[in-house]
Amino acid sequence: MANAQGQLVSTLNHLIEVGKDGELSCMTGAREVHNPEIRAILTGTAETCRASVLELKALVSALGAEPRDRGSMGGSLHRGWMEVLHMIAPHNDDAVLQLCERDEETARREYQSALTKEMPADVRAVVQRQYEGIQWHHDRIHAMRGMQIH
Repeated sequence: MANAQGQLVSTLNHLIEVGKDGELSCMTGAREVHNPEIRAILTGTAETCRASVLELKALVSALGAEPRDRGSMGGSLHRGWMEVLHMIAPHNDDAVLQLCERDEETARREYQSALTKEMPADVRAVVQRQYEGIQWHHDRIHAMRGMQIH
């Protein structure tokens, strides 16, 4: 039983990293774009990620474990690339959206993977709801890409 709880904590801590990466990526993207509508979408996505991270941290704490408090190294590198891209092509909101969409797609896959694992029904309900939110934000970001924004 302790091993199952350890695996659950590991899964939730991984989702915390994924959520933190999403939050920081979207906040970076929101700072880099010029279009206020895109900025609002990215800021809203970042806020949703932040709320999801807090909810996951509470679940990990309730299991008697220490929640992670940072994103992944890959996420840090990705955000650095976003800032470099902005210096190279400062008026390319579509490129920023593409990078944010990629992060949301990664998060979607990680949540799908987590949902294949054993977990209590109440925890599964939280992870499922967060997954559906990620899917919604991903679709919104995707819809904004390629639009003629002036």
